[in-house]
Amino acid sequence: MDDVLLAELTSEVHSATEAKWILERAMTVDDASRIAPVARAMAARRAGGEPLQYVLGSWSFRTLELLVDDRALIPRPETEQVVEAALERWRRTRPGDGALSIVELGCGTGAICLSLISELRAETRFGECVMTDVSSETLRLAGENALALGIGGLTLRVGNWFAALSEGLRGRVDLLIANPPYVSEGLRGHLDPVLDWEPDIALYAPMSRSGIAGFLHVETIVTQSREWLSPGGVLCLEMSEHHVQAAMELALRVGLVGVEEIRDLAGMPRGITAVAP
Repeated sequence: MDDVLLAELTSEVHSATEAKWILERAMTVDDASRIAPVARAMAARRAGGEPLQYVLGSWSFRTLELLVDDRALIPRPETEQVVEAALERWRRTRPGDGALSIVELGCGTGAICLSLISELRAETRFGECVMTDVSSETLRLAGENALALGIGGLTLRVGNWFAALSEGLRGRVDLLIANPPYVSEGLRGHLDPVLDWEPDIALYAPMSRSGIAGFLHVETIVTQSREWLSPGGVLCLEMSEHHVQAAMELALRVGLVGVEEIRDLAGMPRGITAVAP
């Protein structure tokens, strides 16, 4: 590794660790003469405030290395805990030995669904596995990740929540997962500047019909989930800590059972799991 170039990059991004990652990524280019220019360009992007994950172009999530860019949210450690909760709940409540049908609504990079398939394929057979997103560009990124990871047999569908699904899936989804937008629109401009680089459509949500700020998409998914889940099917949702109690109460009102809270690594409420009767 070029120590002089590394020192230059460190000075640019003010982090020896990030400079090392940038140089390591630049060193993967085919033409050695392009390493320094590529590294300097990446460092300039990072110095300008662009998230490191976008600059590098990929990021690790559980056992996977995912392509990441501004078509989707950056996968975060909190969401890794949501995947863990989905795995634990499915293994505990699975109704039988049939093929597992998975749906991820609003898939972004595909991190959740692709992790579940990767981690469950040694122990189960799969039925229909569907990733949806309202953005065709975001869905294309999820497909690129599936291809890069060698995960086939997926259906990619553009559309808003359940409207993206075929009627044939109604009542047949064994594992329904989502990390929908849940940041209140009133918080725009008051959050970590890194969010300015991520797609607004994946972050911000309107007030719900019940009057809770940022809760509309969570409310929609919970309310409609029971008619799409198979008997014994599992719903797993990530959301704001401020929404968890309302989501648990709503899940019970629409007839889901075994409603449980998901907590993140900091011990904060981060989502719910529930089961269709």
